Amino acid sequence: MQNGILKLADTDSEAASVLLDGALTVRNIASVRDILLAALTDHQVVRVDCRAADAVDLSCIQLLLAARQSASQAGKRLVLATRADGLLRATLEQGGFLGTGGGDPFWAGDT
Repeated sequence: MQNGILKLADTDSEAASVLLDGALTVRNIASVRDILLAALTDHQVVRVDCRAADAVDLSCIQLLLAARQSASQAGKRLVLATRADGLLRATLEQGGFLGTGGGDPFWAGDT
């Protein structure tokens, strides 16, 4: 797993982009949590990109939702860089997070 934080060069210094790659599963979730926590500590807005993931389980979904809530409580924003697709979307569907109405707009990258 080679998860890392990549700051966006073309935005203000208060925004960061986090590229999560590899296995976003319970085995590696502590590392993912640490990456998100570091990004949220240093930035007002954190955009998370999960497109390079080669595995996603419900622990990743839970972590993203918890991180979004914690960010909001701190006056910050955690958003998806793009609409949930691929393995992330499949896990959301399997876990029942995307209802007939499309579920939480967070997963569409709208918030």
